[in-house]
Amino acid sequence: MTDFLYKALDAHGQFVSGRLQAASTSAAVQQLVELGYVPLDTKPSTTERRWSSFLPQPGVPKREITILFQDLALLLRSGLPLDEGLRLLVDDASGLMARLISQLRSSIASGMNFADALRAQPATNLPEVIAIVRSAEATGTLDGALDTIAQERIKQEKLSARITAALRYPIFLLLVSVAVLTFFLIFVVPQFAAVVRDFGTRQDGLVTTVITISDDLRQNGEVIACSLAALLGGLLLMARNRAVRQRLATMLGRLPILRGIVVLRRTTLFCRGLGTLLSNGVNLTDALRLMSEAGVGGERLAGVIDRVRRGGRLVDAITEADLVPPLAARMLRVGEESSALALVATRCADYYESKLTDQIDRLTGIVGPAAIIVIATVIGTLIISIMSTLLSIDQMVM
Repeated sequence: MTDFLYKALDAHGQFVSGRLQAASTSAAVQQLVELGYVPLDTKPSTTERRWSSFLPQPGVPKREITILFQDLALLLRSGLPLDEGLRLLVDDASGLMARLISQLRSSIASGMNFADALRAQPATNLPEVIAIVRSAEATGTLDGALDTIAQERIKQEKLSARITAALRYPIFLLLVSVAVLTFFLIFVVPQFAAVVRDFGTRQDGLVTTVITISDDLRQNGEVIACSLAALLGGLLLMARNRAVRQRLATMLGRLPILRGIVVLRRTTLFCRGLGTLLSNGVNLTDALRLMSEAGVGGERLAGVIDRVRRGGRLVDAITEADLVPPLAARMLRVGEESSALALVATRCADYYESKLTDQIDRLTGIVGPAAIIVIATVIGTLIISIMSTLLSIDQMVM
């Protein structure tokens, strides 16, 4: 997706300008037409955002977007019209959130429906959300659709938070171990290295290697630190690219320990998205396309979409692409044959989400103690090697 700058006329003949994301210039023009604008000028914003695109941009947190959908569903269910509900929410909001709600109200006041208003804002331009809202507006069930969206987003946020919490402890141990080892090499080893060199004793390979690394760190510490900072900065910039993140996730998913977790998470996200979209009136082909745009399933889902568009059955396509485990495929086959695919997909998502959380808990329970054992072994081996050399020197002196 590319950022485009546009100038257009709205439904009231007022001049408007802004920024949107689209795959091409023609797609950007089509998107403006669908929003009710008369495009005047549309061009890529690559020159203007060449450097700013790599810098962190302030935005509305995902959690606040979820709360917006949840609160708006409650207000609509109580009988308030959409504009009045947004007005009440903007009174209680502040900062970026208040600005977002005000822009949604302005878009609706200019003649847009709620789906197009959401699409016009980068923070709410989520294909699967827009498809559900558009379908709900056509059937008059917007309150229920917004509540469903909020509940599903809450489940995804809890799952992501659980995975993040599971990774936080091993990463903390790794950083602490690196800090302790660096301190040991820079400040402790040189004290013993001078004694070892003065007596000219024969050193084993490990001691020689440790002393060499210590000398290199002391002599080239600034260069190494700058190189590591540049590498870290480069990795952070690359992580902002969605294609790079997907490629990295694919590489990590091939590791024996993480492969099972990646499969469970992919199955959970696929079944959850499929059940949510189908239950809100989105047809199967559009549901698969929306999930692909959201990054669910990667290249495997692209093959599934192609086969379904050519008239193939969904379960046959996902089985051939190895998108989900055999048990999930059998459950979805039952749902497809009984015309209850949305319900079965949702229950399948609940089942695999439970398995995923159990797997994460077990992995966390193993990784923590294993990391402590490895760290203690490495540092203990270094200390024993150096102390053995010092004891040999002491015996020579005696």
